[in-house]
Amino acid sequence: MLKHLKGRAKAWLQKFKNSERGAAAVEFAMVAPPFMLLLGVIMETGLMMFTEYSIQSAVQDSARLVRTGQAQGGALSQAQFKTAICNTAGVLIDCSGSVYVYVRSDPDFATLKSNLPAFTAVGPSLSVGVTPPTCYNPGQPSQPAAVIATYDWKFNMWGMSFLGNISGNTARRLVGFAIFENEPFPAGSASTC
Repeated sequence: MLKHLKGRAKAWLQKFKNSERGAAAVEFAMVAPPFMLLLGVIMETGLMMFTEYSIQSAVQDSARLVRTGQAQGGALSQAQFKTAICNTAGVLIDCSGSVYVYVRSDPDFATLKSNLPAFTAVGPSLSVGVTPPTCYNPGQPSQPAAVIATYDWKFNMWGMSFLGNISGNTARRLVGFAIFENEPFPAGSASTC
């Protein structure tokens, strides 16, 4: 009896060893997780880049309000200007408290360039005790002006940290930026930062 069981076990092991049934399932189990991760990273990167493009497009459209004088003289408050950007940016971002807007004007481009903060500095502070720059000064006719809008994209997929630029590479500060010279519209009251 033992000899018979031993023979059957040996035949079963030989049959199992030579069988290719289930090989596709095993190969799929080995390949699927890295493939799904790569697919997720590609999708999140695409959404993030689309969001940054949306912010840039919204800044360009809203900057026209400053450039043409529609935002000057108290006609458009900082909150209303942010709303104009958010209305154009789309549904992928949470505008309630996550979009930060910085508008500045100076007498010439050299002064404007020296007074503009780094793009990653506009938004919530990344350092304890450091106040982020805030400004809403659309400027006067024929003055250079700049508009910066930022949004912090928090990564959802593992392995995205190589794209991070804030918060220990766990997020990326997306930026929309426009620099231009205001048109010679009728002058109004001036604001300063």
